[in-house]
Amino acid sequence: MDTAAHKLAASLPASLKEITDHGAEATADITKFATEQPELYKTVLAAISEADKAGIAPTVAVAKDPKACKYTEEGTMMHEMLQRVAASDRRMKIISNLEVTLSASEKEALKAQTLPKAEELGLSAVDIVIPNKMKLSL
Repeated sequence: MDTAAHKLAASLPASLKEITDHGAEATADITKFATEQPELYKTVLAAISEADKAGIAPTVAVAKDPKACKYTEEGTMMHEMLQRVAASDRRMKIISNLEVTLSASEKEALKAQTLPKAEELGLSAVDIVIPNKMKLSL
């Protein structure tokens, strides 16, 4: 991701270059995630693979009138950007349905994170219940 970001930075206007500066940070975050949670990382990659399968996937319950749709010219930067946004939306939708089983230490860490807000609301540590499974929310 870092390499691709640097290549892209060369063709972007100065106002957009700060977006590509996050490539190294994102690569480090992903590497850390893959190292700390290899099984979940593999599950996320499998879900992304599923979202990227070729074919037409319905995104709405009722088909839209083609005259009401906005189209872009293939080969333009706008067309490529909209394709990437659509792919990202598909990936995020499928990943957000994944459930993660929490370990005891992860549950304790979550409880510790929520305790200050709970106390602020007048709740005690006993009132905080962390489920065994959680959906990913990105």
